[in-house]
Amino acid sequence: MLTVIDQMKERTNMPYRMICNAVKLPYPSFIRWRMRHKKDMPIVRQPGPSKIRPPDFGRLSRDIAELSHGHERTQGTGALYARYASGVSRRQLQTMVETARHDLNTLHRQNLRRIRWNVPNVAWSMDPCEYGQRDATRDKVYLNQMQDLASRYKFSPMTGDIPCGEEISGHLASTFDRFGAPLFLKRDNGGNLNHGAVNDVLADYFVLPVNSPVHYPPYNGAIEEAQTELKAGLETRLSYKPCCPREHLEAYAATVEHDLNHRSRPCLNGKNSCQVYFTGKRTFTKWERRDAYAWITNLQNDILCSDGVQPQAAWRIAVEAWLNMKGFITVTRNGKVLPGFFRFRYH
Repeated sequence: MLTVIDQMKERTNMPYRMICNAVKLPYPSFIRWRMRHKKDMPIVRQPGPSKIRPPDFGRLSRDIAELSHGHERTQGTGALYARYASGVSRRQLQTMVETARHDLNTLHRQNLRRIRWNVPNVAWSMDPCEYGQRDATRDKVYLNQMQDLASRYKFSPMTGDIPCGEEISGHLASTFDRFGAPLFLKRDNGGNLNHGAVNDVLADYFVLPVNSPVHYPPYNGAIEEAQTELKAGLETRLSYKPCCPREHLEAYAATVEHDLNHRSRPCLNGKNSCQVYFTGKRTFTKWERRDAYAWITNLQNDILCSDGVQPQAAWRIAVEAWLNMKGFITVTRNGKVLPGFFRFRYH
């Protein structure tokens, strides 16, 4: 740029200020650049105050690796910058932290165990969630969703207030009567989902509950994804309404789930959930359910005696071992199938 301006000066004999205006370069910047050029200094500097000395990047990288990295944020970045402020800019440090966090999250995702459910109606999953839009009275609305894990077939959801245990038990009983009860029901640790009335219904239909580990949502990640799909569908259908009467929301939710059940999915080889569920669902006799319960209970007791783990964790390990043994699930890590009885961390 300085060479071009000097050439224009020689050809036109115009003042430097007019030339700077013509090329849209601030005149003070031109003066600074000329002075730096005469002193053999870098013409353009990085923004921010100049640093005294370069940091020890090896040590800095180790300190960044020791920070508490979350999925989207990292704790302790401010204190780390205070230690290295004389040698690295805040922008450079933030870039290094983001790169380290991205690499760590990528490695974590690669090492996650993934479970593929092979047979419909072996296990369902249920979980309530809060819906963002309020009803006509401006009260919060909750959705209680349930789906089959192998086919991703979604059953009619409950809508309204947070459902109590008796309401959930009645909903479970009617759904079991209509579609046939699964062998397992995955649920979180909410009091309404673990209510005595709910446990009684599960016992009546010989359905074995599997509770998620505390503070580990990925264990029941399929229902979390289903909730996202339901919410997105409701937002699309109700985008023209500032609020929806509570008595209408259940019909809208059922319509959205009907559409989702008939959407072709790559994970189902191009089929939809309705096709997969009703053409391949498995039914279990009471004797099969009792045999499964006895086998799982025996393995749970063996694990408790040998490993000293918590009862709920031992139950989850035993359930997975039985499912793997029967071929109802396939467990993989980083694309590789894991052996049949593999203990893992998050139980």
